[in-house]
Amino acid sequence: MIVKKYTGPTAYEAMNQLKKELGSDAVVLNTRKVRQKGFLGFFKKPIVEITAAYESKDSLASRPHIENNMVKVSNELMALKTMIEDISSTMVKTELEIPVELKRYHVRLLENGVDHSIATSILGELNEQIDFSDKDEQAIHDIVKYAISEYIGRAQPMNIDNRGGQKVIFLIGPTGVGKTTTLAKLVAKLTMEKKHKIGLITSDTYRVAAVEQLKTYSDIMQLPLEVIYNSRDFNRTLIKFKEKDFIFVDTAGKNHRKVTKEDELYEMMNSAKNREVYLVLSGTTNFSVLKSIIEQYSFIKDYKIIFTKMDEAREFGNILNVKYLTRNSLAYMTNGQNVPDDIDILDRDKVTDWLIGEDPYERSS
Repeated sequence: MIVKKYTGPTAYEAMNQLKKELGSDAVVLNTRKVRQKGFLGFFKKPIVEITAAYESKDSLASRPHIENNMVKVSNELMALKTMIEDISSTMVKTELEIPVELKRYHVRLLENGVDHSIATSILGELNEQIDFSDKDEQAIHDIVKYAISEYIGRAQPMNIDNRGGQKVIFLIGPTGVGKTTTLAKLVAKLTMEKKHKIGLITSDTYRVAAVEQLKTYSDIMQLPLEVIYNSRDFNRTLIKFKEKDFIFVDTAGKNHRKVTKEDELYEMMNSAKNREVYLVLSGTTNFSVLKSIIEQYSFIKDYKIIFTKMDEAREFGNILNVKYLTRNSLAYMTNGQNVPDDIDILDRDKVTDWLIGEDPYERSS
């Protein structure tokens, strides 16, 4: 592993030096402001020092096999935990009977990625409410479809009514789910209306490429971007952006198991009086991992949910799974990398059609 320090009058310039030498795959270990040495240093502005690391191919190849073994053991433990959870949840729901009239819908939900215990619970509870023995096929279909739709709920997109004052929009979630691109899509759509003053903040200084990506978007849309390193920087930026109607915050992606209430992220969110928080999840993520992510972010109560990469997802069941598990509102889904086109307000009617095996486009045509 190569570890180096880079300095510059601003974080952006220091980051540029870092990127030129180590590339976008470098990892930022530490960022701090340093007072210049010597007598005259007292009269100069402090410089920014960034410590970064880069894993060379040689060092990767020379690592002992023990790391691979640890990963293998970790994966096996995760698989075992998932299996136990699935068995336990299934046993809990055995008392809920699925009548023969609902069997085919149970099968369809499972085929489309809905968790067994959740599908059993939804249809079992429906059976406890309604007598299906005297219903024809169309009536049963309409009841099941309406019930699934109600569980998904009406989408709650971003509220652009800022009469309550400046609004701060946070995008949170694990690394690799597409938070930065999703933020750019939301900002671009809002910018196209040409009615709002917008500022951008990124606290994702852990990945060099993330800052560069958002800087590119901010330049294209001609919006100010501030890079922050802690909650104190965040509060100063709020004051700096006091004239903005909306401030969008791209937060650092990190291992969800390391997210805690003590994080500066939580402190920053509490500093913003009028805020909206979106938990960004990938549609390609396994449900057992999604459950772990949701559990780790459970200390944040008022978030909405965005599903990304739905064009890469084989199933849509996790939309219902996550909604059922969290009871939090769904907001958007993305289906590609194009900014700003590949994002839509989540359409619960289409999702419902997908889940019960219908073609939503046939209905809308």
